[in-house]
Amino acid sequence: MLNYTMEDRSRHSDVVNFYTRPCTTVDYNRKLCARQLLRDFNQMYEYDINLVLNFFHGQYAKTHQALCKIMEEFNKLAPFDEKSKQNKPCLIRVKVENDQGETEMMVFSRMPALRNTKEFKHIPQSLQEEIDFVKREQQKDSNMAVVEQIDENTVECSCCFGGFDIALMAQCTDCHLICKECLSMYVKEMVYGSGKINLECLSSDCGMSYPISELQRCLDKTLVDKLQERGFMEDIKMAGVDDLISCPGCNFTATLSPTVKMFLCRNLDCQKAICRYCQVDWNDHEGLTCNEVETKDETALRKEYEEKMTKAKVRTCKDCKTEFLKEDGCNKLTCRCGVRMCYICRESSIDYTHFCGHFREPGRPCSKCKACSLWTNPEEDDQRAIEEIRKEAAEKQKHLGLDEKIIGVPHTPKK
Repeated sequence: MLNYTMEDRSRHSDVVNFYTRPCTTVDYNRKLCARQLLRDFNQMYEYDINLVLNFFHGQYAKTHQALCKIMEEFNKLAPFDEKSKQNKPCLIRVKVENDQGETEMMVFSRMPALRNTKEFKHIPQSLQEEIDFVKREQQKDSNMAVVEQIDENTVECSCCFGGFDIALMAQCTDCHLICKECLSMYVKEMVYGSGKINLECLSSDCGMSYPISELQRCLDKTLVDKLQERGFMEDIKMAGVDDLISCPGCNFTATLSPTVKMFLCRNLDCQKAICRYCQVDWNDHEGLTCNEVETKDETALRKEYEEKMTKAKVRTCKDCKTEFLKEDGCNKLTCRCGVRMCYICRESSIDYTHFCGHFREPGRPCSKCKACSLWTNPEEDDQRAIEEIRKEAAEKQKHLGLDEKIIGVPHTPKK
């Protein structure tokens, strides 16, 4: 018979399995052990607990394990009533066996009510080690029971191989299961991607599809509607129907005579009227050609650069802010406040040395310097400035992806 001393127990407490270790003599008081068991099993009589404790030679862990099995038998026959806090009368016969091969048939009865016990503070270290061991084992059993319960109610997804509740999964016509998350990502790829609508089962070597009823059960209604719209549009394209027009607001599609320019959507929730060619709202298009119709961005850009063109003809005094135009004369201007400025570059506080003094043919640039000319045609100067602004506007139109319409005086709409 092996006996653990206090030193051995302390050194090996982390590795000792108190359920399976050889029978030993314990070094804690049997009465203290019995008191702890009375507290642990407050539905069993003290006599029955001591009977089992003696059978296991006063060992707490093994006695606790046996009493747990006895309580399981009680609960199978007559579960404890949580409302009344009472037990139904119950008598059972249980065969108890220890690690020495000894067996004994014992009869147990359950107390009618729960026993009130007090927790005692001073527990020997050796007994506390067994109590802690039992608690750890019970926690392991509890965790395992939860895992087993989860495993019983979950099914593996054919795509991500995760475990999911079967109620949260969709199945193809050949009964392969896929989780909602994988199905949602799969459908979104079909709807918003560039590929064709082909909802084949994600399980390898299946080739079947997912019924619309499963998609409606597992997916958001908006996503299912988008999928059906996309499939409908693909079917129409494959049919090769001529003169098909689709509403940009709701994707309603219909045929339209080649002679009719306005498309009126027949969807009662939409009823949008557009130009069949440029898709612009008909209220903004009626009476105009497609090239004459401006979008909001085009209008804003046109107004911005037309204002710049207007300002290109106007000169503003930097001191008094007076605005004026030049009709004739030289390019050295004098404001009524006395400030002198160049009409070409708009620099202020100048004199005649600001301008080119070299001889050259009229209208030709100087080959010797880059100074401003004293005499130029104001209309030509303004037109050059406007053309520079027009080029800048064209570059911005190109950058924004807008039609390259001429920026300047607005065209008169054709009626």
